[in-house]
Amino acid sequence: MNVRLIPSLEKDPILLAHCKRAAGQWALLAVFSLLLIVFGREWLAVAAFLALTTAFPSHRRRVISAFSILVALALPNWLDLPFLDHVAAQEGLANVPGFVIRLVVAAVFVLLAGLAALAFRFPRQLVTRRPVLATILCFCALVAAVSLAPLTGWSRVAAWIAVLAIARMFWFFCYTLTDRGSGNHRDSVPLQAGLWRPAWMANTASGTPFAKGAAYLRKIEAQNPDELAVTQLKGLKLLVWALILQMALICYHLVIYRKLGIPEFESAFGRSCAGHPFPWYWNCLSLVAVFFSNLLQASIWGHQIVACLRMAGFRALRNTYRPLESRSLAEFWNRFYFYFKELLVDMFFYPTYLRYFKKHPRLRMAAATMMAACVGNAIFHFLRDISVVGELGWWRAIASFQTYLFYTFVLGVSISISQLRAQRKDDRSHSWLRRRLVPILCVSAFYCVMRIFDDSNRTYGLREHFIFVGRLFGL
Repeated sequence: MNVRLIPSLEKDPILLAHCKRAAGQWALLAVFSLLLIVFGREWLAVAAFLALTTAFPSHRRRVISAFSILVALALPNWLDLPFLDHVAAQEGLANVPGFVIRLVVAAVFVLLAGLAALAFRFPRQLVTRRPVLATILCFCALVAAVSLAPLTGWSRVAAWIAVLAIARMFWFFCYTLTDRGSGNHRDSVPLQAGLWRPAWMANTASGTPFAKGAAYLRKIEAQNPDELAVTQLKGLKLLVWALILQMALICYHLVIYRKLGIPEFESAFGRSCAGHPFPWYWNCLSLVAVFFSNLLQASIWGHQIVACLRMAGFRALRNTYRPLESRSLAEFWNRFYFYFKELLVDMFFYPTYLRYFKKHPRLRMAAATMMAACVGNAIFHFLRDISVVGELGWWRAIASFQTYLFYTFVLGVSISISQLRAQRKDDRSHSWLRRRLVPILCVSAFYCVMRIFDDSNRTYGLREHFIFVGRLFGL
């Protein structure tokens, strides 16, 4: 018997008929908004945004663009505000006023809109033929100029506000540039601008574009009342599922860390670096515990954003979907963080795969995978934490990134090998245990160990991470 924790609301004809009417849509939104309160302080902004999309469904895209820009300006907590206060303190200034941040962010929106208009007008120029590469190089040049230029006072603060704003909108903007070839179906620049910090990401500072860009949103937008009702009911179900996972995470932490006394991974790793490690079995248990905790946290966080997308009328796929069912390293990456994987595939994998090593299929696949999982992954996280350049300078910022660079290299090589092995046919003569369970355990064990090196905080060097690996085996 198929037992569901959350019933299939979208398959109930009576409920669907009710949700297609205005009263049902507003009742659904009210329930959704009440659940949002549990998850974040920006729930009111997101609820207001969803109310506008419900009130003006025929102007959904215009509402998204206008309201997203207003939310990005009104709630600039998606920027690294502590770093900006640190820069202001270095210049002998008080904390950065909110109106200064909003003014500079508005100027950044205007600047990026102008660049997007130029890219749309001249799509065949050398720069616009390689938009991602050109954008990365231009942004690095801007950061170098800001970090090396003799700026003082509010000019230096304003420059770093602009840098941080561009860094947080960087990959959203890249999706706009890749939409240049859509012709008459392409959204206008004002509609594109609203997707550089969409309202459904108001409660997060992540730079990963959820639901990718405008081209993908056009593809997944609900086209009629039936599709809209089904999509919104699925959004409500996903938010309820996120709430259930949130309660499960709380219980998990209480049992694992309070009742059983397993040390948290940060504590175990810190004691290892200080020369006073826990016994090897506590280190192993702390690593396994944080692995499952991260799975739950990623699911909860992603489900919230995708639920808001669905409530706004877009049939977005989940960000995290049954990662523990993965039988290959590549499949786990796809199931665990779908939209980040899609970003790297769109911006790095396909451009490499379509241009190079066409006569060598295996080398072509491996090179494209390394470009995405290794190079693209490292570039994403380095640009995401670009404020480190302002604190340490370019050389020290790159040197302190050594652990994550090692992580991306091993990840890229491992996924490349996994993809080549996946091309072999599944041997049905093997038992279910060997075909299903053993691969799942091996994949989970690999990512569990790689969690040690999945560290972009730059607090400890690569040597300390290898020492902790030794501690797992009692060395």
